[in-house]
Amino acid sequence: METSTLLSASEWAQQTFGQVRLGHRRRRERAVAMAAAIAADPAASLPKQMGSEAALHAAYRFLQTPDVTYEQLIRVHVQQTREAMGKPERVLLIQDTTEVDYQQHPTTTGLGPIGNGTHHGFLLQSVLAVLPDHRQVLGLAHQEPFLRQPAPKGETKREREQRERESQVWERSVQAIGEPPTEVQWIHRGDRYSDMFPFLSRCRQLHGDFVVRAAQDRCVDLLVEQADTPTARRSHHKRRPQRHLFEVVRGWSAQGEQDLELDATKQSRARTAHLAISFGSLRLLPPESHQASDLRPLVVWVVRVWEPEPPEGVEGLSWVLLTPVPVQTVEQAWERVDWYRARWIVEDYHQGLKTGCRIEQRQLQSYEGLRRWLGLVAPAAVRLLQLRAAARQTPEQPASQTLPTDVVAVVAARAGVLPAQLTAQQCWHTIARLGGYLGRKGDGPPGWQTLWRGWLYIQTLLEGVHLAARLSLDSSSDP
Repeated sequence: METSTLLSASEWAQQTFGQVRLGHRRRRERAVAMAAAIAADPAASLPKQMGSEAALHAAYRFLQTPDVTYEQLIRVHVQQTREAMGKPERVLLIQDTTEVDYQQHPTTTGLGPIGNGTHHGFLLQSVLAVLPDHRQVLGLAHQEPFLRQPAPKGETKREREQRERESQVWERSVQAIGEPPTEVQWIHRGDRYSDMFPFLSRCRQLHGDFVVRAAQDRCVDLLVEQADTPTARRSHHKRRPQRHLFEVVRGWSAQGEQDLELDATKQSRARTAHLAISFGSLRLLPPESHQASDLRPLVVWVVRVWEPEPPEGVEGLSWVLLTPVPVQTVEQAWERVDWYRARWIVEDYHQGLKTGCRIEQRQLQSYEGLRRWLGLVAPAAVRLLQLRAAARQTPEQPASQTLPTDVVAVVAARAGVLPAQLTAQQCWHTIARLGGYLGRKGDGPPGWQTLWRGWLYIQTLLEGVHLAARLSLDSSSDP
């Protein structure tokens, strides 16, 4: 999406929702109007976003209309994302689950248990399509809100194994996205929770790749290449006795070292870690259960990255990554690590839904109403991430070539420089500072929250500038 369209709430809403099919033209127009109001101020209350009592009542009617569904509202955005996914050579499909908590709204009907069962809400599985080189977010490739189903009382182990499991949402996401076009590589990226053999197998069945952090200490076969003989050609590899994954990879010697900047998390501060890396190929064996009877072994490349000497009092980083994408050089091994590190983007997306769009603060009385609201705000949260990406592209380019002229003029005046002297990076950093970005050494580039707060402040200044110009024009035309 062009930066100019991304920055204009009305243009963005028209492009994102202008083609939705809701059974009636007025419903589509209402969806576009509501989306534009949400995009202009995602965190505001619904009354503030709608701006008038009539528009507010119309919005509530829209969110209570049975003929309007979440699937209808999100479909065009997903289709646009899928089209964009067919053009680059390589796309990361970053997937994760989050809990949407409505414990503060006990009268909301139709929700299910979350957490340890003391809260209620729904679960949300999101798959973001991201370009690996620049972390550009293309959009949602798939999204599924769903309810947790409590285990029946007195359920036996056999009954539990036979019923549908919550974790199967990962497989459903892969199935919904389908196969990549010819000469395009789709790489499903998952954290430790996604280390499920059926999920890995489904990726390969649909000609997709994956990069997953290992959580299960699976049985593996070591692969040893044989000489080029008739017997070897009939059996490409020979087996050694089965061993366990973590035992094997911990015995590998380091094949390279590198410093890596680790982002801050809830548990730790940002820091620089000196890491070692090793890699090799193994055959993963499926689990021994009746559910896995139709699963075949998978030949994967394994990348182990670890911190040999972590700082005192800090738990050293240690990842074991699984991928079918060949890893034959140290450079390729570090690239796979970089693909895995992109996992934070989907967490930022869910944070954007909860903080930037305040989805958990909405009082819509029913799960179905919340689903319709999600259909409007899910693309709006993507827009927040795309705004961040736009702020990091072409940093040395003149700001006037990527941003609206009036925005550049206001930001330049606020910064005390001429508009022609302002680069894109300087412009965005000034906007982020107005939203609370400090720009200290080690802070890194501004995130979506400070950028968005600063952008809203600039929009307020622009409204004042336009109003002053209009008042001046009216005054000069008076007799």
